Amino acid sequence: MVIGVFVFQSIDPVLAKQSFYEVIFFEFITISTIGYGNQYPQTPSSRIFSIIFSIIGIPLLVVTLGNFGKYLTKFYWKARGWICSEKTDRELVNDADMPGYMIGILYLLTFSIGFLYIPHSGEAYSTDDCYFSFISFATVGFGDKVPQIDTFLKFCKVTSYLMWGMIVNIMLISYMTTWFNYIFARTPYRGRDVEVLIGGQCITVSEITSLVAQQFHASPHDVRSILHDIDEMMNNLQAKETSDDDSSEALVQ
Repeated sequence: MVIGVFVFQSIDPVLAKQSFYEVIFFEFITISTIGYGNQYPQTPSSRIFSIIFSIIGIPLLVVTLGNFGKYLTKFYWKARGWICSEKTDRELVNDADMPGYMIGILYLLTFSIGFLYIPHSGEAYSTDDCYFSFISFATVGFGDKVPQIDTFLKFCKVTSYLMWGMIVNIMLISYMTTWFNYIFARTPYRGRDVEVLIGGQCITVSEITSLVAQQFHASPHDVRSILHDIDEMMNNLQAKETSDDDSSEALVQ
């Protein structure tokens, strides 16, 4: 990114007038795809370079932040096992997402920090704080609320805050993706799809029904109806036997 600063300032006169850390922040909002719109390349050469810079920088930043999220999740599971004095499964530490309630707590803490300490162009100590934080973490960046980085200290605070928020947001997206897959990818249990081993070959119940129907020149629907009737008869017979057993026990007593 340091090399990128010198390149941008050498080919773009507007960026050349900005300070070193302001151009660093411009590079960060470029590769993070936030793009508030208050900083942008204004010459053809700087625009071409920003495209090349983004192609290289965006994947690197996504991978880096994603890895930080994984390390944070692993740390949570290990810390939980240590605090609760319980053995934590290695597969759980490596593969499991952080629980949703914990991600929610991190979000609330992060928003609280932004509410108190992060300067932006909106109204302080209002809904603008949460709005600015969320559109930044989600890399939406409408541009109506932009961070204020007129000093180096503000630049450090804002950049660190945005990077942390994006890490938490990646963890939330991972958790929600897993949750939605669990909800919508489930298929209802159907007995006709159950496989049965016959003669060393696996065959489903629906295929057995079709073969029986062909053998007796009947439709699969008729065979299923007969099987349903037999099932009801067996259930009724079982219920009757249970009732007779109870009656016999009562007489003996």
